[in-house]
Amino acid sequence: MSTTPTNTEGTDYARTPRTTPTRYKDRATWEREAIHAILDEAYLCHLGFVVDGAPVVLPTVFARVGSRLYVHGSTGSRPLRGAADDQGLQVCLTVTHVDALVLTKSAFNHSVNFRSVVA
Repeated sequence: MSTTPTNTEGTDYARTPRTTPTRYKDRATWEREAIHAILDEAYLCHLGFVVDGAPVVLPTVFARVGSRLYVHGSTGSRPLRGAADDQGLQVCLTVTHVDALVLTKSAFNHSVNFRSVVA
């Protein structure tokens, strides 16, 4: 979901084409309270970005303060150096909680119940 709030007192984050899933749209939420609850339960996130045309995904820790996410990292790391550039490095931060494995007689019907935030 977007890290840009619709307004400073609003209860939802902004809905944009980039923050709207193409499948199972009815399962998505932009409600701050729900998003913050998922983030606050987690310690680990995955930080994704592109370097020289190739995707890179790094596990790291993070913290939420209000509507801001703080990512742990060295000032010499690629994502933090890239974010400091004039152009700014676009990143994607994800958090996922697996709540249950749904196992069936047929492997084709197995599933996973999960909650996630993509910022």
